[in-house]
Amino acid sequence: MRHVLRSTALRWRDEEGIATPVEMMYLLVFCIVAVLFLGFVGRLHAAGVEVTNTAQSAARAASQAAGPSEGRRAVADAVAASALARRCEGGPRTAMSWAPSATGSWQGGAVTVEVSCTVRNQTLTGVWSPGVRTVVMRDTQPIDRYQR
Repeated sequence: MRHVLRSTALRWRDEEGIATPVEMMYLLVFCIVAVLFLGFVGRLHAAGVEVTNTAQSAARAASQAAGPSEGRRAVADAVAASALARRCEGGPRTAMSWAPSATGSWQGGAVTVEVSCTVRNQTLTGVWSPGVRTVVMRDTQPIDRYQR
Protein backbone atom coordinates (compact mmCIF):
# COMPACT_ATOMS: atom_id res chain seq x y z
CA MET A 1 0.00 0.00 0.00
CA ARG A 2 2.76 2.37 0.85
CA HIS A 3 4.40 1.72 -2.51
CA VAL A 4 1.19 2.63 -4.39
CA LEU A 5 0.81 5.97 -2.58
CA ARG A 6 4.40 6.91 -3.21
CA SER A 7 4.25 6.23 -6.95
CA THR A 8 1.00 8.20 -7.25
CA ALA A 9 2.55 11.19 -5.49
CA LEU A 10 5.54 11.15 -7.83
CA ARG A 11 3.34 10.99 -10.93
CA TRP A 12 1.22 13.87 -9.70
CA ARG A 13 4.27 16.09 -9.20
CA ASP A 14 5.65 15.30 -12.64
CA GLU A 15 2.41 16.19 -14.42
CA GLU A 16 2.07 19.51 -12.59
CA GLY A 17 5.57 20.58 -13.54
CA ILE A 18 5.00 19.92 -17.23
CA ALA A 19 1.56 21.55 -17.61
CA THR A 20 2.30 24.90 -15.96
CA PRO A 21 5.07 26.16 -18.29
CA VAL A 22 2.95 25.35 -21.37
CA GLU A 23 -0.03 27.26 -19.99
CA MET A 24 2.18 30.17 -19.01
CA MET A 25 3.60 30.28 -22.56
CA TYR A 26 0.07 30.52 -23.99
CA LEU A 27 -0.71 33.29 -21.52
CA LEU A 28 2.47 35.17 -22.46
CA VAL A 29 1.70 34.95 -26.20
CA PHE A 30 -1.88 36.12 -25.57
CA CYS A 31 -0.66 39.10 -23.53
CA ILE A 32 1.83 40.15 -26.21
CA VAL A 33 -0.82 39.95 -28.95
CA ALA A 34 -3.31 41.87 -26.78
CA VAL A 35 -0.81 44.68 -26.11
CA LEU A 36 0.02 44.97 -29.83
CA PHE A 37 -3.67 45.02 -30.75
CA LEU A 38 -4.48 47.70 -28.17
CA GLY A 39 -1.54 49.78 -29.40
CA PHE A 40 -2.78 49.45 -32.98
CA VAL A 41 -6.35 50.47 -32.08
CA GLY A 42 -5.12 53.39 -29.97
CA ARG A 43 -2.85 54.75 -32.67
CA LEU A 44 -5.55 54.31 -35.32
CA HIS A 45 -7.94 56.29 -33.11
CA ALA A 46 -5.29 59.00 -32.63
CA ALA A 47 -4.84 59.23 -36.41
CA GLY A 48 -8.62 59.56 -36.82
CA VAL A 49 -8.77 62.34 -34.23
CA GLU A 50 -5.93 64.19 -35.95
CA VAL A 51 -7.62 63.92 -39.36
CA THR A 52 -10.94 65.07 -37.84
CA ASN A 53 -9.31 68.11 -36.23
CA THR A 54 -7.59 69.00 -39.49
CA ALA A 55 -10.86 68.70 -41.46
CA GLN A 56 -12.64 70.94 -38.95
CA SER A 57 -9.86 73.53 -39.00
CA ALA A 58 -9.72 73.54 -42.79
CA ALA A 59 -13.51 73.88 -43.13
CA ARG A 60 -13.56 76.71 -40.61
CA ALA A 61 -10.73 78.51 -42.42
CA ALA A 62 -12.53 78.12 -45.76
CA SER A 63 -15.79 79.42 -44.29
CA GLN A 64 -14.05 82.63 -43.26
CA ALA A 65 -12.61 83.24 -46.75
CA ALA A 66 -14.03 85.83 -49.12
CA GLY A 67 -14.80 83.42 -51.95
CA PRO A 68 -14.31 79.87 -53.27
CA SER A 69 -10.78 80.37 -54.61
CA GLU A 70 -9.66 81.99 -51.34
CA GLY A 71 -11.41 79.15 -49.51
CA ARG A 72 -9.36 76.56 -51.41
CA ARG A 73 -6.16 78.40 -50.48
CA ALA A 74 -7.29 78.55 -46.84
CA VAL A 75 -7.92 74.78 -46.88
CA ALA A 76 -4.45 74.13 -48.31
CA ASP A 77 -2.86 76.41 -45.69
CA ALA A 78 -4.76 74.80 -42.80
CA VAL A 79 -3.79 71.29 -43.90
CA ALA A 80 -0.16 72.32 -44.44
CA ALA A 81 -0.07 73.76 -40.90
CA SER A 82 -1.28 70.47 -39.40
CA ALA A 83 0.91 67.51 -38.42
CA LEU A 84 -0.65 65.26 -41.07
CA ALA A 85 2.25 65.73 -43.47
CA ARG A 86 4.41 63.57 -41.16
CA ARG A 87 1.73 60.98 -40.45
CA CYS A 88 0.23 60.38 -43.91
CA GLU A 89 1.83 58.24 -46.56
CA GLY A 90 2.30 60.58 -49.54
CA GLY A 91 0.74 63.50 -47.68
CA PRO A 92 -2.91 64.21 -46.87
CA ARG A 93 -5.45 64.66 -49.66
CA THR A 94 -8.19 67.26 -49.50
CA ALA A 95 -11.36 68.07 -51.38
CA MET A 96 -13.49 71.17 -50.90
CA SER A 97 -17.03 71.68 -52.09
CA TRP A 98 -19.54 74.38 -51.29
CA ALA A 99 -23.25 74.88 -51.51
CA PRO A 100 -24.35 78.41 -52.44
CA SER A 101 -26.84 80.40 -50.41
CA ALA A 102 -30.46 80.87 -51.48
CA THR A 103 -29.34 83.88 -53.53
CA GLY A 104 -26.61 81.84 -55.24
CA SER A 105 -23.67 83.59 -53.61
CA TRP A 106 -20.77 82.30 -51.52
CA GLN A 107 -21.86 84.23 -48.42
CA GLY A 108 -24.60 82.44 -46.54
CA GLY A 109 -23.81 79.06 -48.08
CA ALA A 110 -21.92 76.14 -46.59
CA VAL A 111 -18.48 74.74 -47.25
CA THR A 112 -17.54 71.06 -46.89
CA VAL A 113 -13.96 69.85 -46.60
CA GLU A 114 -12.93 66.21 -46.83
CA VAL A 115 -9.47 65.18 -45.63
CA SER A 116 -8.09 61.68 -46.23
CA CYS A 117 -4.89 60.23 -44.87
CA THR A 118 -3.32 56.86 -45.70
CA VAL A 119 -1.32 55.43 -42.82
CA ARG A 120 0.92 52.35 -42.93
CA ASN A 121 -0.03 49.63 -40.46
CA GLN A 122 3.59 49.39 -39.39
CA THR A 123 3.48 52.93 -37.99
CA LEU A 124 0.27 52.08 -36.13
CA THR A 125 1.49 48.86 -34.51
CA GLY A 126 5.10 49.79 -33.85
CA VAL A 127 6.26 46.47 -35.31
CA TRP A 128 6.36 45.15 -38.85
CA SER A 129 2.89 44.55 -40.27
CA PRO A 130 1.79 44.73 -43.90
CA GLY A 131 -0.90 46.94 -45.38
CA VAL A 132 -2.25 50.44 -45.02
CA ARG A 133 -5.35 52.11 -43.58
CA THR A 134 -7.08 55.15 -45.04
CA VAL A 135 -8.77 57.52 -42.63
CA VAL A 136 -11.32 59.89 -44.22
CA MET A 137 -13.10 62.66 -42.35
CA ARG A 138 -15.48 65.35 -43.57
CA ASP A 139 -16.66 68.57 -41.94
CA THR A 140 -19.20 71.18 -43.05
CA GLN A 141 -19.21 74.77 -41.82
CA PRO A 142 -21.69 77.56 -42.60
CA ILE A 143 -20.31 80.58 -44.40
CA ASP A 144 -21.08 83.79 -42.58
CA ARG A 145 -23.81 85.67 -44.42
CA TYR A 146 -22.69 89.08 -43.18
CA GLN A 147 -18.92 88.94 -43.62
CA ARG A 148 -17.22 91.66 -45.63
